[in-house]
Amino acid sequence: MSAQVELERHRRRGAIAARLLDTAPDAAAALDWDALDRAPAWLAIPDTELALEQRRIGAVLRAAAIRLWIDRRRLAAARTAVGDDFLRVLLADCAAPETSPASVPGTDGGSDVAEWLRQAGAAVQAAAISDSPLGHAAAIGLCGRDGGAQPLEAGAARGLIERAKRIGATLGPNV
Repeated sequence: MSAQVELERHRRRGAIAARLLDTAPDAAAALDWDALDRAPAWLAIPDTELALEQRRIGAVLRAAAIRLWIDRRRLAAARTAVGDDFLRVLLADCAAPETSPASVPGTDGGSDVAEWLRQAGAAVQAAAISDSPLGHAAAIGLCGRDGGAQPLEAGAARGLIERAKRIGATLGPNV
């Protein structure tokens, strides 16, 4: 293994370990280096990038509910949270998953919509890796003590994550 690859591996491990030790120290204590090596790449990205990714995944999960919105402030908040182009492409796609519009946030501010989307996306990410000690630590770190309580099976969660990535990839870099 080249020195550059090894350095990147250590940087990635360190970023994941730091995130999990900050957010779920008891669960992170059970992890070893191999678990950190198997972690998904999104666990190592900076907080602002992770939050955007989570909001976008949440928007994919909640696309059917978002399509029903007529409140301009709520729609503007969603555009701000995930990016106007991302939301446009998502809502133009006819293949949105069927979801219930349960617990839609109020319209008193954009932060409610952004946080609602972020929490939904974090729960999807946690569900995608839920079948391991790393998944347990990540669920606590991303979603709190209840681990997000998202009733999704891991394969479906990974599919939602990939769909959000595909939409984002169509928009080009930095969108």
